[in-house]
Parts: sequence; structure tokens; C-alpha cells
Amino acid sequence: MPAPPIRPTAPLRLALLLYPGCMPAGLFATADMVRAANLRAQATVIEVCWAGVDLQPVPTWQGPALAPTVALAQAGADAVLVPGLWLSSPDGLQAPLQQLAPVVQALRALPRRTPLWSYCAGVVLAAASGRLRGQGATATWWLRAALEQQFAAVDWRFDEPLVAGPTATTAAGANGYLPLMLHALAARLPPEALADLQALLMLPRPRTTHPAFAGHDLMAVADAELRRAMLWVQRSPATQLRLPALADALGLSPRTLARRVQAHTGLSAAHWMRRIKLRQASEALCDTDRPLKRIAEDLGFANETGLHRAFRQATGQTPLAYRMARR
Repeated sequence: MPAPPIRPTAPLRLALLLYPGCMPAGLFATADMVRAANLRAQATVIEVCWAGVDLQPVPTWQGPALAPTVALAQAGADAVLVPGLWLSSPDGLQAPLQQLAPVVQALRALPRRTPLWSYCAGVVLAAASGRLRGQGATATWWLRAALEQQFAAVDWRFDEPLVAGPTATTAAGANGYLPLMLHALAARLPPEALADLQALLMLPRPRTTHPAFAGHDLMAVADAELRRAMLWVQRSPATQLRLPALADALGLSPRTLARRVQAHTGLSAAHWMRRIKLRQASEALCDTDRPLKRIAEDLGFANETGLHRAFRQATGQTPLAYRMARR
């Protein structure tokens, strides 16, 4: 059995970044989750501060002007959360980036060891600051072409809901603060406390998911090792999924991992890994207009026919019928 994770004893100081045009709902939700986590732990595991480039009130998107309590440069933050930025089109990222040049500069000036957390279109600011260069990252799917073109030095992984690195963690979607906070709190709360927060505060995705994929969402997995395993499977080609390779990546024996997967999911490890890849395919069918052949290539299936057959066996629907039913 692997040793239980060592949880930090000192509170993490998290700066919630306010900038003009940001969407503050995720920041308020994050602050609520932090308060709930501290109450559940009966200790301060994370403390938040509201930071800005300076102390001037910040006009938020369709909301009130909010006053930072500290300038980012003086926040002494252990991590910085960059919320979503309102963008109506993937075209023309230059205009908002020029308007937010002071914010980009403030992020660039942070110590390199300070982790930067960003989600949705807030990832654009993280990329513009240079903090994602040479690292893996994800973002809102409809920004894919623009981000790949403008920030080619980033290892973009748009098929992954969360990409965590040593100094930058990114999440896709307007609710990306949820997997970001799940990732952060998993290192600071015991499993039973984390499960309580998931059940009470971390709401499921609004889109109806096929029963074949129930429980295969990162947000639905309470076990930290299985979340790591799920991320490994998501970023691995479907044709290269092997239990020994996954077990080696997690530092577990194949037998131990197989038992763990069976105990938590009721599935064999091989079946579980296939379902994760098929769920990725289902999300690509719903969220993009990519043809099935391209989806098969992106996810590492041997060919389009193999993906079509596996998807129909799992759901009882062809990929095209699945896409049309959920549009």
C-alpha cells in the first residue's frame, strides 16, 4: 500500500485576481468553497485575498465594481487564481490583451515559483504572460484555433478538463474553478471531507450524460489516485492504454491498481480506461463539429471504424445519433 499523502500544515494564501471585464462569479464561488473547506476541516487550510494590479475599484463584467484589498505585487500569495474573461468571439484576442496589458505585466512579474491557476478564457492572460510557455495547458474549447496559433509554445491539451503542472494549472470551461479547487483541496483535506464538499458544493455538469459514462467525470471521482489515473488515461492515446504502464505512472502494482478500480467503479481496469476515452469522444461530439475521423485521431484510436464500433457498443447509439440528440 502506498503511504498516505502528506498534507500541508500551513494555510495556502490564494489571491483572487480582479481585473477589468473579468467574470467574478467563479471568484465568489471559490471564496465560498474555501470557507466551507475551512469549516469542514475545522482549521484554515486556505485563506483568500482579493488582489488587483492596484487598489483602484475594478469594473467586472455585468457586475459591480469591486475593490481589491491588496495589490498583487504585495499580496504574498502562494497561488493566484485568474478568473474567466468575457470574450464574444475567438477572433481578435489582441484588443482585450492590449487593454489588459497591466494585468499581463503583473502576472509576468510574479515570482516564477508562484503557481498560477486559470480557467476558461482567463487562460489567455496566463498564456500572454509567458507563464505557460513550455507547459501543458487547457482552455475553453472554442478558443482552440486562436490559442494554438498565437501561443504555439504552449503544449495545448484541449481534450483534458484539467492540466496541472508545477507552476501553472489550467481548467476548461466557465466552471473551470470547480476542478481547479478540487485539485487544490485534494492535497489539503482528508478524503471524507473532500467528498462532503463535492456532494454539497461542486455541482455536476448541466449537460445530460449517457449512463455509460456516469462516474467517469473528473468531478465525480473522490479518490485522489483514481483522479491521477483518469488524467493519465485522458492524455494517453487509446491504442496505448495498458494497465502496467498506468500502474507504473502511479507508483502502484498492476494488481493493486486493478483492485482499486474495481472497488471504486465496479469495472475492470481495461473497461474503465476504455470508458474514459469514449467519454472524451462523447464530449468532442457534443462540444465540437470535428468529424469522427478527426476525433479518433486526436484521441489515439486505431481508426474511425474502431471508435464507431466501440461507441455504439457502449451507448447503443452511433456517434452521429449521439451528437444530434445532444445538440
